[in-house]
Amino acid sequence: MITILSLDTTSKYASISIAKGEEIHLEYNFATRDELSASLIPSLEFVLNSMPLKLEDIDVFGIGIGPGLFTGIRVGLATLKGLILGTGKPVVPVVTLRALAYKYNDSTSPIISMIDARRDELYIAAYRFVNQHAEELLPPNLIHINQLKHHLEPLDEFKKTKFSFVGSGAEVHKTFIKEHLAWGNVYRRSCFLASEICKVTFHHYMKKNYITDLQQLMPFYIRKPDAEQNLKQSLQ
Repeated sequence: MITILSLDTTSKYASISIAKGEEIHLEYNFATRDELSASLIPSLEFVLNSMPLKLEDIDVFGIGIGPGLFTGIRVGLATLKGLILGTGKPVVPVVTLRALAYKYNDSTSPIISMIDARRDELYIAAYRFVNQHAEELLPPNLIHINQLKHHLEPLDEFKKTKFSFVGSGAEVHKTFIKEHLAWGNVYRRSCFLASEICKVTFHHYMKKNYITDLQQLMPFYIRKPDAEQNLKQSLQ
């Protein structure tokens, strides 16, 4: 049975999880702060010691690659790369919008994953579950909240069942959703995603859909970091 370690630092709610096959054995959740880079390694060590496991006991790693908080994404990726550099261990990069949808994999209606991107913008993707596996209906994107209804028009055929709007973006904009999208419900569950990343990682690993070249392990930002945008504007 394969052993999976997953890590998510894409939001202020960081989490680490250990799974054996599809069964979650441990989830460790903690709020991220400015010292994430200093606290992440001790947190990983705590999780491994709690099992107990050694790093070499892990068969495959899963990690949330974004979208989300730029600093958290960078720290998570850099930490994982440093831990497994030279080991050849496989890694499954997981888009956080997909991991978020897996919290609702018992739903019979489309899942609209929404992550708050501030400035009245949100990261969004749509999925539906077929036999407990996520089928992508709309790819990840960045939109303004006022574009939401138009953005979901390709899903008109599904409106006979209420959409499930989930995630921090749905929570922030729940009033807008209730006022403008009568065919949608807003749901809220835990924001910690490591266990869901474990589930995605397991299915990808079994299909040999993973990477072993760490140079291929890249963040998925959608929107450029503010510092990069500000630099570009200052050079114009």
